[in-house]
Amino acid sequence: MATSKSTGNIKKRRPRRRRLHIYLLNDEFNSFEYVIKVLMSVLGHNVYQAEQCAMITHEAGKCHIHSALGTDAYLIYEVLLKNGLTVKLTHKKL
Repeated sequence: MATSKSTGNIKKRRPRRRRLHIYLLNDEFNSFEYVIKVLMSVLGHNVYQAEQCAMITHEAGKCHIHSALGTDAYLIYEVLLKNGLTVKLTHKKL
């Protein structure tokens, strides 16, 4: 008598993609106008959002400006760095 193995409903687990968070850090190099311009062009923030992020960063030292999954966050992070902003990439909220 032949026996058959039951595979059942085993689901293959995909590796979880982590949500990455990008923070703008306060620096003494960039003007408010420049930071606002970069946030608007790279992240698509409107003027009000960009001004608020710049002010929060100035007052608190940092501001959460964007979060994304996987490679999207790395690409945005690199563009912000190339534009001269001081940013930090982390996998958990600070």
